[in-house]
Amino acid sequence: MRSRTWLPPTTFAALLALTSLVGCGDGDEDAPRRPNVLIVSIDTLRADHVGCYGYERDTTPALDALAAEGVRFERCLSTTSWTLPAHLSMLTGLAISAHGIDDDRLWNRFDAEGAPIAPDLRGRFLSEALTDDGYACGGFFTWKYLDDRFGFGAGFEHWERLGHMFWSHPEVGPLWQAALESQDKDAMLAIRDAHPALFDPFTMSTPETLAAAEGWLDGHLEQNGDDPFFLFVHLFDVHDPYTAPDPYYTMFDPDYDGSITGMGVTSDAIRADMSDRDRHNLIARYDGGIRYVDDRLGEFFERLEARGISDDTLIVVTSDHGEEFFEHGGKTHRSALWLESISVPLIVRWPAGIEGGRFVAGNVGLVDIVPTICAATGVELGAATSGRDLLPFARGTAANDAQAYLSELTLFPPDARVPLRNASLVRANEQVLYRTQGLAPWTMQHLDLGADPHGAGPGTPLDAGERAARWQDRLARWVHSLRGLRRSLPERGLELRPMTDLERNELAAGGYSGGDEVVGSDGQDRLPLEGGVWPDE
Repeated sequence: MRSRTWLPPTTFAALLALTSLVGCGDGDEDAPRRPNVLIVSIDTLRADHVGCYGYERDTTPALDALAAEGVRFERCLSTTSWTLPAHLSMLTGLAISAHGIDDDRLWNRFDAEGAPIAPDLRGRFLSEALTDDGYACGGFFTWKYLDDRFGFGAGFEHWERLGHMFWSHPEVGPLWQAALESQDKDAMLAIRDAHPALFDPFTMSTPETLAAAEGWLDGHLEQNGDDPFFLFVHLFDVHDPYTAPDPYYTMFDPDYDGSITGMGVTSDAIRADMSDRDRHNLIARYDGGIRYVDDRLGEFFERLEARGISDDTLIVVTSDHGEEFFEHGGKTHRSALWLESISVPLIVRWPAGIEGGRFVAGNVGLVDIVPTICAATGVELGAATSGRDLLPFARGTAANDAQAYLSELTLFPPDARVPLRNASLVRANEQVLYRTQGLAPWTMQHLDLGADPHGAGPGTPLDAGERAARWQDRLARWVHSLRGLRRSLPERGLELRPMTDLERNELAAGGYSGGDEVVGSDGQDRLPLEGGVWPDE
């Protein structure tokens, strides 16, 4: 008999929606007023480098204080190890194979006649539901993958990118691309001299982003102060290059005199056989960026407090993915699904609605953020999700159970015509990593997270026997349920506009070369069927 742990996501969504209606009616005099909502997504922040998650360095005093006043969830799993699909999951509550976007190559597909094939994004954004229910919605982000061209911004009255580099700047980018194509060195030097901050790796985007968010918030409070707001803020300064300004640049390794600078992290100069001393410094540079962002957030939270809106604001702080430092042979992210890549912090604070100082043991996921906010606000999303309402756990009225969480990653090895598909299932204190290419059988690697909480070890292969069959069956049931969930969701109809050379150069400059190759009509089999979901086998 199938246990409730393995009910399909659509069934969970229906049960949780029904539960959320009970006790939230007009007669519930003790229910708090509808909260404002603030989501802060700190890109590339792995959970085990956060102080309240046990990290030895003082990287996050502001987040630690927030957790002390709110609720900290023990292990939050992202749906993948890179920005674009993870944020779609964060803001729709859907697993990747339900919303359908697993790769930016989906914007570079063409049919036999040369016409672009539209990416098939599905689901409904939290912002759309909140807007329909009277919330003012503003969003501020700092990296290409959250552009509206990838489906983001729906439901927001204001959706703005801050912290441009020279490639992404709306005026400078095209000028730079033109000078590059014409090999006009003088023009390139003139552009650089006219806009030095756009070329400076020590220019941080967090202050500009938070200032813009505050400006929008003040405008809302002045004009529509009685209406609740939803503010989304995405911060990118933890991401490489690890070049936070002084004193953060050397804060955690002041005596280092080697060659590591925090730049060129995706280059061949940063490799698995680097010395322990250099690797230590690389991590210290990363940690400096965390502390820089945390200090700016601490100031931001203080200003919210001064506005008198903190008690009635549900604050959610999380990340889209972590970062690798060769724990399993890799670096940065978007290459694997080990815990260092998918375990992210989840801290929630809402003084008017949740008693502070709580710790919720067990697993939760990015997909739970949307149903939790819907339950807190009393807003109906209007679409199924893969997640569940975490408020009963946050309030201590229910114990977290052994719900499983799926992560997915599609990779394209050099010269491969079919993708390498990766998956991770985390259930209780077990993780299984799956991998296959084409029609090859899944290989499985099992990790005991009870004995190895950070998943630092290599794990144990599962290749035969009852245990292997059980984990194969668990993945098969997930695939089946996600296919059904995806079919229940309407197509959103994204733009057909293919990637430009300028956009590809911008992504490559950020260390993302995955979108460099344009997939033509003769190479469509390099992509999963149905636009990024599990193909039928």
